[in-house]
Amino acid sequence: MTWTRSKFIVEAKKATAFVVICGLIFVIVEGLSSTTIAVFQVLRKPLPSEAIRYDKSLGWIDIPSTYIPDMYGSGKYVRTNARGFRNDNETEVTMPKGKFRIICSGNSFTYGEGVANNRTWCHRISELNNRFETVNMGQPGYGVDQMFLRYLRDGIVLEHSIHIFAFVGDDLRRMALRSILEYGKPVLKLDHEVLVADNVPVPRFRWWVSRAVKRADLRSVDFAKRVLARLFTQKSDGPTIGPTIIERVGPIASKVFQTVQRLSDEKNVVPVFVFLPTEVNIGKDTAWHSWVAATMDTLELPFIDLTPALRRVPASRAATFFISESMTAGGHYTEAGNEWVAEKLYSRLKEISQIRTLLAGTESP
Repeated sequence: MTWTRSKFIVEAKKATAFVVICGLIFVIVEGLSSTTIAVFQVLRKPLPSEAIRYDKSLGWIDIPSTYIPDMYGSGKYVRTNARGFRNDNETEVTMPKGKFRIICSGNSFTYGEGVANNRTWCHRISELNNRFETVNMGQPGYGVDQMFLRYLRDGIVLEHSIHIFAFVGDDLRRMALRSILEYGKPVLKLDHEVLVADNVPVPRFRWWVSRAVKRADLRSVDFAKRVLARLFTQKSDGPTIGPTIIERVGPIASKVFQTVQRLSDEKNVVPVFVFLPTEVNIGKDTAWHSWVAATMDTLELPFIDLTPALRRVPASRAATFFISESMTAGGHYTEAGNEWVAEKLYSRLKEISQIRTLLAGTESP
């Protein structure tokens, strides 16, 4: 009996060792195979689900003349024109005869992350009044600084009647960062009250590394990102924003707003600064929202804050305005949310005297 038990233990140990060795061999082979595939993907694999490229002045920008039919799901397409704007039609320098052009500057909430081109709030405004031609210059991940710099480079050269400068609270925080979405970006500074772009040209090496990691699709990197996101990521415009960052960014943002106003006056353009509320703004006020409201009042700039209007919407309906956090583009506006923003914004735009003058006798039936 003793001999049988001992033999059984020996055989069990051998079997266990065999399984462990086989497992290690599998892990090694699998790892080498994954690494080989990853290297191949880095060198050869395109990224069909993304439409951005490196830009030395802005960090990143949409690739011109791109069409991705199911970017955010079936039929939720992204199309860019030759200028790299998210528009179905080309944008000429001169305005079409009989039209008033609106340029929409912003981040992913303006871009319309999660919905098709023709469902973004910027596009919907052109359908609410067919005398408007809208140009969507929103770009996912942009801070207020990048929106401003893109308008200076790509927007001001175009004839336009109205400039909607739309942003969420987190876009102000991003002004303090030298990288977003793992990509480098420019940073605005004040030099004797003059706005100067720093970190330009934006370092390209970081861009290349980030794209290589995305192409490789390494599970280890994905796992690390998920862990770090849970440990360190804060909600957009959350309560952790302290006075230090506001004191640092505030004067620069104020100068951006004032410069947009000055340029608009020179070009005979109507500027409209718009605060787009996110889910976090529904139930509570935030540091950035409070700062923006006070600053716009002090500077006496044309300002539309959609937060109060959203707070008056029944909670059950307001919930339908935002994509679930568990989905692609989570937290952004749904089609219903974009529709609501377009309607509210269009209604408020018509209250501005200069725009009323433009629209006099031109309202769509």
